[in-house]
Amino acid sequence: MRVWFKSIAAMLGIDDTEERTVRQVLDAAVARSAVVGLCANEFHAYPDPDCCVLEAIEDDSLVLVAVGAARRSDIVPGARFHMAIGSSRGFHHGETTVISRWMEHDERGVRQRSGFRVSIPTSLTHVQRRVTHRVPVAFDLAPSAILTIPESDAPPCKATVMDLSETGMRVRVPITQTYEIGQQVEVDARFPDTIPSFKSTCTVVRVAPLKAREVNIVGLRFTEPLSELSGAIRALDLRRGSRPAA
Repeated sequence: MRVWFKSIAAMLGIDDTEERTVRQVLDAAVARSAVVGLCANEFHAYPDPDCCVLEAIEDDSLVLVAVGAARRSDIVPGARFHMAIGSSRGFHHGETTVISRWMEHDERGVRQRSGFRVSIPTSLTHVQRRVTHRVPVAFDLAPSAILTIPESDAPPCKATVMDLSETGMRVRVPITQTYEIGQQVEVDARFPDTIPSFKSTCTVVRVAPLKAREVNIVGLRFTEPLSELSGAIRALDLRRGSRPAA
């Protein structure tokens, strides 16, 4: 089901209401470093943790930091895509055009991150469906996880779990703890009874700072399926989706 964003001002005929509404949605998405998916087919567009992360809003463009998107040859200036921006209940959908490549360098001129500038959608719809079951467990359960780097002198790091899916998880870690894309990490995650605690080897697929906080967001992908965890996530996700609206 798709629901168009509307407001009283729109009913009164104020021309730029939709733009302001879109900006509010995007501001919130930047604040949580939302996962973004880009797809040429509208019905295949969904938030993809292996694609991009919404980094910033500029005057007339959005900055997307590439996670796995750098390997995609179709993301070039002028290309048009359907964009899916992750939210707690489904995702926001809009149309966008790639403007240019984007790069971030350190003081020595060494490239740190790369991605794309894309146009700001003129409208957004909220799609209340998911292709992959994912639950924002940090909001409901506030679980934690211990991350250990195998064969490393680095001490174990306590992380806070932000959300959890059948294929991976996102955690918050102190900014002093360093992780690299592609690195293997041992995870010992502890949850209340709703979700089973587990230990797993994961691959780091994303590292990004969280706005206005001294922490990094680390995206982890499970190297092997966790069947018990998948069943619990599906059950919890279905229960959350069946709750009556407030």
